[in-house]
Amino acid sequence: MLAVGRSRTALAELGAIARARGLPLRAARGDAGRRGRVRGLLRQAAARGAAGPDLLVVAAGDYWEGPIAKLSAERWDALAHSNVTVPLIAIQEALPGMRRRRYGRILLFGVAGADAVRSAPRAHAYRAAKTALLTLARSFAHEEAPHGITVNVILPGIMRTGMAAHRAAALARKIPARRLGTPNEIARAALFLLAEESSYITGAALTVSGGYLI
Repeated sequence: MLAVGRSRTALAELGAIARARGLPLRAARGDAGRRGRVRGLLRQAAARGAAGPDLLVVAAGDYWEGPIAKLSAERWDALAHSNVTVPLIAIQEALPGMRRRRYGRILLFGVAGADAVRSAPRAHAYRAAKTALLTLARSFAHEEAPHGITVNVILPGIMRTGMAAHRAAALARKIPARRLGTPNEIARAALFLLAEESSYITGAALTVSGGYLI
């Protein structure tokens, strides 16, 4: 199991969780948007006896919101790179090994509501990037289905991730379930889509949002 990320703190936390559960995890700090870096990490894994990735989970993606007047070309490029180009590179580098074994599970992360074209008054660029990601994922799903490879996307709603209680309460009032989601609920959805038994599910956009933006 290989985890790649830019945050040293997040990787250390993930490593501690893996050790506590007895899971063999190698963490590497790096930019998954650099093709050479991704290819090198996959080669290192192969040199240690791994035939190639069976599972690829790409949870990268910067976030920004604000008025359209504040959306610069540079900011747009950064959002498109982290939310679309990074997953594209990771998939392209993982696919040859998956194709050789005729098996693979690829899981990407969008955002609730990205399965339909709609306005987004402040998160317009971010939502546009996630909609593009879903189009890309479904295109890969169609092409790779004959090779035993599935490609699916989880569309999370608003998750409880350390925000202030008053802010969480205000957001919960906008959600039909009247509460925020939890990381465990996202994990359960991920495990379902990554399971070997989920081989007939591909190109799916699984919304986990408590009814928000459906």
